[in-house]
Amino acid sequence: MRITLIAAQSLDGFITRHDQPGSDFASAEDRVFFCEALRGFDCCVMGATSYREARTTIQKNLIPERLRIVLTHNPEAFASDVVPGKLEFANTPPTSLVAGLAGRGHKACALLGGAQIHSLFLEAGLVDELWLTVEPLLFGTGTPLIGRRASIELALLSSQSLGPNTLLLKYRVKK
Repeated sequence: MRITLIAAQSLDGFITRHDQPGSDFASAEDRVFFCEALRGFDCCVMGATSYREARTTIQKNLIPERLRIVLTHNPEAFASDVVPGKLEFANTPPTSLVAGLAGRGHKACALLGGAQIHSLFLEAGLVDELWLTVEPLLFGTGTPLIGRRASIELALLSSQSLGPNTLLLKYRVKK
């Protein structure tokens, strides 16, 4: 299974502005890119905080072609949100989750955050590529792209201008 971490971040590496959850800071160009990019994935994984922030949008856009999995310490808290085959909740280590998804026939997974989820999958060696939209903003504080100390080497695959000031960088994780 191919796993691609997709995130928008400030130039100084934050995926949230200060203590505000979500990526409302992302440009219109990134939102267009993100929606188009998701079409290439048959499943998505995110953490509970990311889900709560986008809950309404996610629930409106559930399709059987793209299973969404929310990793949470307390899946029972989301029991009323479950839509089997479209929106599911799990408290499973990343390697087990990926094996289960592959066993269900999934081939391409978008890893959508947040920082702790990014870290768990990177530490497990499961991420194949990172697609980072860099927005021309400096926050100074916020949630970093990864939530723990790491040393991961990347190789630049491509760079693309999404707009006059927004850059998309695609990297391969060196394993």
